[in-house]
Amino acid sequence: MPDSYTDDEQQLLDLAYVYALDAVSEAERSDIAGRLGVAAPHTAQAFARIVGDTQETMALLTAGDTLTPPPELRTRILQAIGIQSAERSSDELALRRTRRRQLIVRLAAAAAVVCAVAIGTTVIADRFTEHPGQPTVSQVLANQDIRTYSAPVAGGTITLSASQQANAVVVAMANVPAPPAGHVYQMWFIPASGAPRSAGTMSADTMPPPGGEVIPALDSAAKVAVTVEPGSGSSQPTSTPVVVVSLT
Repeated sequence: MPDSYTDDEQQLLDLAYVYALDAVSEAERSDIAGRLGVAAPHTAQAFARIVGDTQETMALLTAGDTLTPPPELRTRILQAIGIQSAERSSDELALRRTRRRQLIVRLAAAAAVVCAVAIGTTVIADRFTEHPGQPTVSQVLANQDIRTYSAPVAGGTITLSASQQANAVVVAMANVPAPPAGHVYQMWFIPASGAPRSAGTMSADTMPPPGGEVIPALDSAAKVAVTVEPGSGSSQPTSTPVVVVSLT
């Protein structure tokens, strides 16, 4: 990862915090998705890492139930980013990494306070236990061999961050509409030779969160495809993929 970013790249990375907490409008989310689609790989990877870190920090501070972000959340986060930007000085490169780590905690803490007021109580969530053997988003993104790929799909963007070391891929979708009623999106791992292998399905209620979702067992997949399948999914693709992303 580079020691510095252009002003446009830094602005995009600052927006990763509000994006992670779902405190952006649909228009802003669409704009961010467009910028991610043309961003340099190292910038897209850094954006995904910030989103993952912020959401994991929030998971330790807030209730496990999904909450609609209150209006104050966006204001507090943007104020924190504004303070952060104002503090930059001539030795910015030396201080940026430290401030960036501090900002994750500050934003998550500010959001937790607002959410606690909104629900009238403070609940500390348990650590992730659904898949104890599966790496988290941040763990996958931290691998040295991580590679990030983005592609347009159904008017939105799919971003894949793949790591052979973690044997997993992080999938994130921005502005992608839910599948049609009675259908699901189904992901497929496609080897260089051989039949596609199902990597899971996504219904209207189980689309990946903004920070992405870990899909394990990448193995020797050379491509990732997404199809629209009937019911709860198919044993093999039954339709033309809406997107195919090469991992090579």
